Amino acid sequence: MAEADTDLGYSLAVDTMAEPTETMTPVPGLVLKARYLLIKEIGRGGQSLVFKARDLVAAKAGLSKADVALKIITAGPEIEPDFVALMHREARRLRDLVHPNIVRVYDMDRVQNLHFMVMEYLEGDTLSSFLRKAEGRKLEVAQVIRLVQDLGSALEFAHANGIIHSDLKPGNVFVQTDGSVKLIDFNISAPIAPSLRMDEEDTIRILIRLGAITPSYASPQRLEGHEPCAADDVFSLAVMVYLCLAGRRPFGPKNALEAMDASVQPERPDQLSSAQWTALMKGLAFDDAGRTPEITNFVTSFAAQRQSAADWIRSQLSW
Repeated sequence: MAEADTDLGYSLAVDTMAEPTETMTPVPGLVLKARYLLIKEIGRGGQSLVFKARDLVAAKAGLSKADVALKIITAGPEIEPDFVALMHREARRLRDLVHPNIVRVYDMDRVQNLHFMVMEYLEGDTLSSFLRKAEGRKLEVAQVIRLVQDLGSALEFAHANGIIHSDLKPGNVFVQTDGSVKLIDFNISAPIAPSLRMDEEDTIRILIRLGAITPSYASPQRLEGHEPCAADDVFSLAVMVYLCLAGRRPFGPKNALEAMDASVQPERPDQLSSAQWTALMKGLAFDDAGRTPEITNFVTSFAAQRQSAADWIRSQLSW
């Protein structure tokens, strides 16, 4: 049972195993726990829905930011029970990962058959949606540098706190209206400290059984079932960077293992300097022994090549 977060008035002490006596359907107008008014559905993925909601307690207190996002799973025969367990574990991990480039999680609760995570409400769009609307489905180098810097900062913080994201992809990156970037959805994040791995054996078992990894962005080592490490997040970030620059993934439709077997090598995007291309290729190395080992190293080697220009463009650039 988790301790209450007294500063926010929230608690993660939720019984995830008790059978619901009644069922509810998440729809606009529904109020959960006499506190969260569902306003509209703003996203869905896998077995969850995301709603914009109003925190009625915050609104009554006159707080300027009373809107929140609720990630909801409706428990039932068609829902894999382990997905519910993973969401509760995600909430426990994210509650302590307070960083400007990581979505803030406030609470995890349950009412009848609805399990819901309360998160900060973000204005903007996922990187995957943003790329679909972009000309050529790619970004300018300055935009990619900002992406690398913001995501790098988030991942450095997560890694320092013993957490590997394990599922970096455009759908798990959120571009806000001011151009800043936040990392979202740590549903399959994995602990890297040995003591934590012992406590989280069930999580690792669940991930392996459910195959909860996105093959197109996963390193060869993750696809082979090896224990996660920082270099796996480096590889996934490098795949995203290439996608944003070239409008396609570095190995086409193949995942890393297939590309390695076929000896596929990515082509250099025209807009990169030699130093940036070298940094990107080190991030995309199939062999983790030859790959950039830490996010900090990747950010420094790739983004620092045009640091001064990026700082100026950052204030001018509109996503």
